[in-house]
Amino acid sequence: MKGLHLENIKVREMKLEGEEVILKTKSFLSFVYVIKGKGSLVYDERRIHFTEGKLFIIPQQESYHFESENAALISIECPIEFIDKIRLEADRIESCENLYKLQYISNNYHARAGCVFRNKNDESFAEALILQIAREFKNNAEDYLIIRNCISILLNLIARNIIQSETSDLQENKKAFSIMKIITYIQQHIKDREKTGIQSIADHFGISGNYFGEYFKQQTGVSYQDYLLDYRLKLVETYLQYSSIRLSEIAYELQFSDESHLSKIFKKYRGVTPGEYRKNSK
Repeated sequence: MKGLHLENIKVREMKLEGEEVILKTKSFLSFVYVIKGKGSLVYDERRIHFTEGKLFIIPQQESYHFESENAALISIECPIEFIDKIRLEADRIESCENLYKLQYISNNYHARAGCVFRNKNDESFAEALILQIAREFKNNAEDYLIIRNCISILLNLIARNIIQSETSDLQENKKAFSIMKIITYIQQHIKDREKTGIQSIADHFGISGNYFGEYFKQQTGVSYQDYLLDYRLKLVETYLQYSSIRLSEIAYELQFSDESHLSKIFKKYRGVTPGEYRKNSK
């Protein structure tokens, strides 16, 4: 086993020849890709069989046991600081939205999903990206742009396949509804107070308004109102970091009562004023 380190990222190539490898990561997002061979993955008393070409998400602080007689794996660990750099270089608000989708994926999805990909073309594309990332690390590349771009595209491929998979689940079971689709809907309409109201969302997805709050907290671990506020504050952070838009305009766009209201809420939950945050981020 060998480790390759760059900007706090870890890329490791592992060969399993009748041995067990245990992975437990502290990184924000971690992936394991099966280059060749087959074997089994054990976590939380569950066993999943894997084959060549499969990609798995490894949640933080969880122990995953890979067992095989002839497998070769690549693991990629991405700290939150690196994800932020991708967002900075992309310089667009959508990157913040994708970050939230990936937080949900990392914390909730894998336990029932196994391999990420449902689309064969995306699976092949992901393989090319992962192998390129490994080559760049192995060659100690000084130009990190290729690595960042490869990881950025990989994250978007994963998010797309997760959403497609859950859409397929909905088609198979009309009574089921998808938290990922709900989160995507919320993010798309975050600037519209009426459409992000609980009853409006419940009506849109054909579920009970009384049940919505319970379901949302059950699936995400936070209340809907806490999620909505935190997501708006994340968007405020993005505006403050990467734009020169005035605070009054940000408050109006993101549905805060006024600039004073936004400043008070931001100071309460972020510990600094918006002006201090903007100054420090520069």
